[in-house]
Formats: sequence, structure tokens, C-alpha cells
Amino acid sequence: MSTLPAKPSVVTSSLLETYQEAVMRTGVPTDIPSDRLKLALIGLQDELGEIAGPLKQYLWHGHTFDIAHLEEEIGDLLWYLALLCNTLNIALSEVLARNISKLHERYPDGFSQERSQQRVEQGERA
Repeated sequence: MSTLPAKPSVVTSSLLETYQEAVMRTGVPTDIPSDRLKLALIGLQDELGEIAGPLKQYLWHGHTFDIAHLEEEIGDLLWYLALLCNTLNIALSEVLARNISKLHERYPDGFSQERSQQRVEQGERA
């Protein structure tokens, strides 16, 4: 079994595959896909709250910005996302590649409000 590098400088397909393998190794043992789906979905919602709460406190309540805490919570969010992908037999690297391709096609010169508004007017999903 491969191990994750301490601090990789580049995210590769191999690193994402290793991460997805690590998620399966560290997850709740169950062979019931619906249980893994439920865990992934509830975990994603929970971790989004763990990210949103401190940001709300920073933006509106005057608290300090704790980047280390947010990095940890984003890591937890990614863990549940990888669990969801694993359960659905989806490779994170493929999801990222398709998303980059979609965004490049949608905004070849970078984001513009005009192109975004045209997409909505043409009935494309926002």
C-alpha cells in the first residue's frame, strides 16, 4: 500500500488515487454502498458547516481568521467527497479534468459576467 507524501507540491492523478485508497482504508468498514453514500452525504454537510461557521465568525463577528483550522476542515470535506466518489466508482482525477475542460470551454478567456448571463439565457445550468 502506498503512502501519501508529507507535503506534495503538485497534485497528480497518482496522488488523488492514493488519497482515494487511503479514504477507503480509514473509513467505517461496510460493504453496503447505501451506508457509505449516507455517511458521505451527511459528512459533507457537517464539514461544510465546520467551514462556514468560522468564516461567518470572521466575516461578521470580528473573530480572527484561522487558516490552519480551515485547512483541516477542508481536508475533512475532501475525505467525505472522496468517499462519495469511491462509492460511486468515480475517480477524483477524472472529475477534476472534466471540470477544467468544461470551465475552459465555458470561459475560454477567463470568467466574464456577459458569458455567464448568456449561459442562463440559453437555458444552460448555472
